[in-house]
Amino acid sequence: MKHLLIATLLLCSFSAAAQSTIYSHAIGNWRNGPVVYITPLIEASESMTKDQLKERYRTLFPELKDIPASDLDVLLFGTREEGDESRRTLQAKYGMRKLQVVMLEKPKDPAITVPPDHH
Repeated sequence: MKHLLIATLLLCSFSAAAQSTIYSHAIGNWRNGPVVYITPLIEASESMTKDQLKERYRTLFPELKDIPASDLDVLLFGTREEGDESRRTLQAKYGMRKLQVVMLEKPKDPAITVPPDHH
């Protein structure tokens, strides 16, 4: 019985340590522009905080570097499709408000790509 309890506890701890992949994108200057920036989706881990993701986006996209924290938001999604739909919806929403929307692209230089944090 004692061995069964230990095995169950070990199994539960391994399950808790495994983090699912999620998808994320950031949106900068979303309150009033004048230029709203929307990043591409990136893979992230459930263990990453929004603050960690904001720093990652600031590193990957120079356009976001000087945007105040209150005007930079990170959105999280369970699937790539949900994230892509969010980007399209936001682009249309801010376009209707007559704000310029820049859909940022992934950096081309692989040396500056930050791998997902899987801690």
